[in-house]
Amino acid sequence: MDKRYQVFVSSTYTDLVEERAEVMQALLELDCMPSGMELFPAANEEQWEWIKKVIDESDYYLVILGGRYGSISMRTGYSYTEMEYRYAIDSGKPVIGFLHENPEEIKKGKSESDPESYQKLDDFRELVSSKLCKYWSSPSDLGAKVSRSITQLIKHLPAVGWVKANSVSESTSKELLELRKKNEDLEEKLKKARVEKPEGIEELSQGEDVFTIDFVFEAKEASIGKNNKTYWKKGEIIDSEVELPWDTIFGFLGPNLITAASERWMISHLNSLIEREVWSDLAEAYPENKIDDIRIRLTTFQTIKIQLRALNLITHEGNDSNWVLTPYGENHLTNLLAVKKHNK
Repeated sequence: MDKRYQVFVSSTYTDLVEERAEVMQALLELDCMPSGMELFPAANEEQWEWIKKVIDESDYYLVILGGRYGSISMRTGYSYTEMEYRYAIDSGKPVIGFLHENPEEIKKGKSESDPESYQKLDDFRELVSSKLCKYWSSPSDLGAKVSRSITQLIKHLPAVGWVKANSVSESTSKELLELRKKNEDLEEKLKKARVEKPEGIEELSQGEDVFTIDFVFEAKEASIGKNNKTYWKKGEIIDSEVELPWDTIFGFLGPNLITAASERWMISHLNSLIEREVWSDLAEAYPENKIDDIRIRLTTFQTIKIQLRALNLITHEGNDSNWVLTPYGENHLTNLLAVKKHNK
């Protein structure tokens, strides 16, 4: 049966008009149906639900990265191109990226001038390069590589595709409907699995189970200086510990892991949590000292990080030093912190 496949083409627009034209031509020559930016050239929050629907209906997804990051969503902090890419990955679509081979050689008018956007583009390139991708150097080179890559994707990852209504027999139509229903059921199970408690973690410490956090602090000593002024001089570095439930630790970190956060930030935030929990006790235990520089032990932080990952609450984002909530982590955080309705 003669099938046609819908391919979602994601990219910035004004800087890649010629490149997109080559890609569209390559897809049409393969009897594929391209979709993407031409349907909504000005992506915004209002159109995001429609964009996701078009991605859902597509059989394959490809992203083209040149020298621009694109307009950024105020809601997520990502460009709409990156949001589309991440959504396609999370949806389980066959995805392939096409990265400019020499971004530093792109003309000034077609490259980022804003340092923050340039860094975001660099991070996005790193994410795309960590998965299936190809490198291109010119519009014609891009078109040729898209043609070969889509041909290989269709061969090795055949999708449902589209057929003309008048070419489908009753038996074939029934078969396609059954396949589509199975596909929808599998997608629903996959989405459900992402937000439900993972199997195999029953033996891991979690929830209200208590974990001992090792930390150190400095007990500065008072000294009388000139004019009888008191100042604080360097004091003893003291080891201590505090016990907290895993849900308390996760609930404190979680809200700021909805978008990616660095390990440095996580350590700083855990230091704040420890300070909140122990400050009054330390002040009472060391009334003559000034409590300062409360710091979690690095080995303890590593244990917390590994445990939250093992519980499928957090995952890597972009590179090994950035972390973000998993879908299950978001769901668990919502159950922990969302305000419940009080029955009258």
